[in-house]
Amino acid sequence: MEMRFEYIDNVLVAHLQMFLDRNGAENFKYVLSERMKPGEKIVLDLEKLVNIDNYGLDALLAAAQKALENNSVIKLAKVSADMRIVLDITRVYRVFEIYATVEEAVASCREEKL
Repeated sequence: MEMRFEYIDNVLVAHLQMFLDRNGAENFKYVLSERMKPGEKIVLDLEKLVNIDNYGLDALLAAAQKALENNSVIKLAKVSADMRIVLDITRVYRVFEIYATVEEAVASCREEKL
């Protein structure tokens, strides 16, 4: 699982690539938890994500749990229609705020008090 990171207005933006599946889920959890600082605001850019399986969904939920324990927040951006269906069916969408663009997600982070 490849990820590219950048900071936009003090918000950590992680750009995920292609697949979040069995092969990359553990790496995703490890890398994200290593990057996550207490109180960190994080946006996961899912624009290029084309496949997610139950391991990937579990990794997303584990990241959300870690964020909660860390007094951090994770938001999703640019979720494709196909990925949105998966999030809806599995009800994972209830755990995350989802935004149409990274910019909207970052703006919501700036407005939010942790």
